Amino acid sequence: MDDVILNILEKAEKLLDTSNMCNDFAEKIQQLKGKIKNKHIVISVVGQFKRGKTSFINTILGKDILPVGIIPITSVVTKLRYGLPQAKVVFKNGEEKEVSFDSLHKYISEQENPKNKKDVECVDIYYPCSILKDGIILVDTPGVGSIHKHNTEVTYSFLKDSDAVIFMLSVDSPINEIEKDFLYSVRKYASKFYFAVNKIDMISEKELEIYLKYCEKVLCETMNVESVVIFPISAKDSTGIEEILSCIKTDIQTSIDDILIESVKIKTKDILNNALSRIDLYISASKIPLDDLESKVNELTEKLKDLDKINDEVFYRIKMCSDSLVQNIENILIEESKKIINETELMFKNIYEQNINEKPKKLEKEFKKIVETHLYDSLEKMNNKGLSSLELNYKEMIDIFNSNIDVIKAFISEKLYEIFNVKYNYEKTEYLLSEKEDFYVDINHEPITFFINMNNFIYFMPKRYANKSIYKNYLDKMKDIVERNKNNMLYNYKYKINESLRTFNYTFNDELEMLKSEVKNILNKVISIKENKREEIIEELKLLSNVYEELNNMLTSL
Repeated sequence: MDDVILNILEKAEKLLDTSNMCNDFAEKIQQLKGKIKNKHIVISVVGQFKRGKTSFINTILGKDILPVGIIPITSVVTKLRYGLPQAKVVFKNGEEKEVSFDSLHKYISEQENPKNKKDVECVDIYYPCSILKDGIILVDTPGVGSIHKHNTEVTYSFLKDSDAVIFMLSVDSPINEIEKDFLYSVRKYASKFYFAVNKIDMISEKELEIYLKYCEKVLCETMNVESVVIFPISAKDSTGIEEILSCIKTDIQTSIDDILIESVKIKTKDILNNALSRIDLYISASKIPLDDLESKVNELTEKLKDLDKINDEVFYRIKMCSDSLVQNIENILIEESKKIINETELMFKNIYEQNINEKPKKLEKEFKKIVETHLYDSLEKMNNKGLSSLELNYKEMIDIFNSNIDVIKAFISEKLYEIFNVKYNYEKTEYLLSEKEDFYVDINHEPITFFINMNNFIYFMPKRYANKSIYKNYLDKMKDIVERNKNNMLYNYKYKINESLRTFNYTFNDELEMLKSEVKNILNKVISIKENKREEIIEELKLLSNVYEELNNMLTSL
């Protein structure tokens, strides 16, 4: 079977390489040939952020090689292969740098390499782990749907290179729309899926049984299958890890050829479809008389101007949606901050009344306890409530984005069909809105001497007078802290949303311009050849017609 698919790839590469119009597609086919020959299977661990993907991989390795934390950490793709312990950072400019395991966080961590400002292409790690012996390349991917938009984009783009996927869920939250949308999108790229539910140590057996049944129902609907196997695991205490690894090992030993071949077929079909669209447009345009062709190109240019209006309308809708979201969050934070102030005031009052005749330092110590526990936790909860509202309402903006992106791309395809009678294949895009940077509660949580800077003189004053001053100062400072944190949270949420819109607008317009440019380049090339080299275009049309027919037959056979 390997020989059959290799022969198809060899033939496809030669066909695509016969014209400089399809050289880039020939290179992609060449990479697929290497995948088959080397029998390297790429298994990506994917899922929403904070599902425990990195902890899962560390548990498999038997050592905490990859950095983990309480916030989304992974910002670049990390590939693990079998070999002597070694870590290498590969940069987008082609440079490589060997680093220690202890310094990986400088390149992988979202905090130390925000938005991948260091331009890291990926991190390659070699480690003598048994699961990696059979040619498996295990990949840790950034979490999708987090507040870091670029992480989602990196994961989506890498999935096209994956042969199998370990899709990670966790019991601390039900499967949400982001996860379902993501899974629906990625199922077309990989040939094998493993589903793991992490953090089962957090719930009872009865709760786990209910959760697994729910997951099975949702996953079957999303994957459009009758049944799925779900592996309940705990990366924390290694429960269930051996079961999923045993299943993967068995599949690799018995079905690696089938997995690879099916994966390569999926990727080859995508490449051939895009190549056929490009050739089809070129052939169609070449058959049009020069005067008519120039007229049609001008017509297309005029029609594409309508995209600006469509684009403006889309972003106006999204801006209105984001403004509404910000107002909603602001209302939540105002109510929550009032609640925190009232609750803390009452606690301060009770402590004050109970300790009014005690030494001032004792009263201050009691107030500090409230600050370090109740106030800090309350502000954390307020922040989490704001973030939850943000994530919940993101869905509406995500839907507007994704539906209109494809509408706009379909518009280009439709106009090409109207003018040139060509069905131009375009890749559907999946974007998830996200934010930039995280907000953390700030009450200067060290020893909280900062919280109130009492002059030592106050401790020598009469107890009641000193305690009353301390009480008043703590109340004022507490209100100031709550208000400052509320304002900072709101500022951060606004910044996250605006940054998302700005980055998305830039990325989308850049992608759209590339698509328009590709179409115009093909048409201009035809015009140029028609004007100067009539015989050349006749020969190239014959060549491309043969290539088109053979690629089409090849696509059908796949």
